Amino acid sequence: MLNFRFYANDNDALVPEIWAQEGLIQLEENMVMSRLVYRDFEMDVANYGDVVNTRVPGDFKFYRKAQSDTVTSQDASLTNVAVPLDQHMYVNFIIKDEEASKSFQDLVDVHITPAARAMARGIDRVLIGQTPQFLTNYAGKLETMNSTLAKGYMLDAREKLNNNNVPMENRNLVLCPSAETHMLNTELFTAANQRGDDGTALEEAMLGRVLGFNTYMDQNTGDVSLGSADYQSGNIDAAQAAGNGSVNFAINTDANYEATAGEYIWIAGEGHAMTLNSVATGNSTTEGITVSPNFVHGCDANAVCRIFKKCAVQGDFTSGYDKALTFDGYNKPPQAGQIVSFGTGSSRHTYTIIQTYVNSSNASAYDVWLDRPLSANVSDNDDAFMGPSGGHNLAFHPHAMALVCRPLALPGNALGVQSGLAAYNDLAMRATMQYDISYQGTRVTLDLLAGVKVLNTSLGCILWS
Repeated sequence: MLNFRFYANDNDALVPEIWAQEGLIQLEENMVMSRLVYRDFEMDVANYGDVVNTRVPGDFKFYRKAQSDTVTSQDASLTNVAVPLDQHMYVNFIIKDEEASKSFQDLVDVHITPAARAMARGIDRVLIGQTPQFLTNYAGKLETMNSTLAKGYMLDAREKLNNNNVPMENRNLVLCPSAETHMLNTELFTAANQRGDDGTALEEAMLGRVLGFNTYMDQNTGDVSLGSADYQSGNIDAAQAAGNGSVNFAINTDANYEATAGEYIWIAGEGHAMTLNSVATGNSTTEGITVSPNFVHGCDANAVCRIFKKCAVQGDFTSGYDKALTFDGYNKPPQAGQIVSFGTGSSRHTYTIIQTYVNSSNASAYDVWLDRPLSANVSDNDDAFMGPSGGHNLAFHPHAMALVCRPLALPGNALGVQSGLAAYNDLAMRATMQYDISYQGTRVTLDLLAGVKVLNTSLGCILWS
């Protein structure tokens, strides 16, 4: 006669509360942007699709009062801003039976740390991916930052925020890796006697507070490589003055490239992300075009330009779709951190690519994840307009955008599911575990529910580099 004995699992290495807490610690250590944006929300349990409402205070006017005057009262207005909880991020993996006997610290190094880093990378990319929503406020020039120009570009961003009446306190500047390198090559960032921190920030590889900005480097900030971008070179045939844009001018392109309205163009001397508004037809070597926005700096005759080639959407996707889109029809595939737009004119909607993978069923196509769900429908063979190369750094006040992170509900254990939740500093992570008999191991899911929303575009500025 066979005797069976069943044991309760008391292995601390497989206690979900411990995994959730350790995952949250690792998550906190690896995030940059989440610490810099508005986070003042209640930590109530929520479900995907729920909406959190926050309020943005209105502006007041000041008046001058004579001795006999009565005061003029103003309404204390608040604008409601809805933040949908539409970012359910997770990492799923299996701890095989032979691994379960390892110490908890071993499993932290092997599994929790890379899982939490992947989620931290996702949150940071989603947050810094809101950069295109600040396209109307910009400073610097793409593909031109160096140690000589770095300080001037920072001052331009500072001036833009000053002109928008952004509060002086708590201003942040998040840099891509190449921009950080240029910044660290300036005396402003390396001379401890000018910084007032005795060199500690530099020793810790942090830029610290410079020119009124709390300055950080975030590896997830868009830093699009020109060598990996799909573009067509050309030249502007005539000089353009600042303010131009509504008048036609010509681009002489080699290889007879047919430009398309909606594609992004970079022009030497002008330097920022411009869009082809209209393109003359019937001439493949010289295109009469208009651009948006208008020239700010102008350019010389024969200035080099680059038209960043569109690719095509593969499949139909409805508004609110939050999974991967499939792109094809390119010579060089999309890059993480690159801007992508759909449509033209008033119907145009723009995103940041946060992740790309080769499509599993079509090696010539890429699956592309965006910073947020689609705000409008995208149809099969629609144009996907890829953004220009260069660094997409962001200067902003915390109230420019919000991150809402809510605890997910814990499932019942009737089917043998174990789950735990950890919450700290307005972040919440859930760990769920269940034995998978097919794979002979414990399946673990670390996940969190979040919402990201730009609250005020006037409180942020893109710093091109």
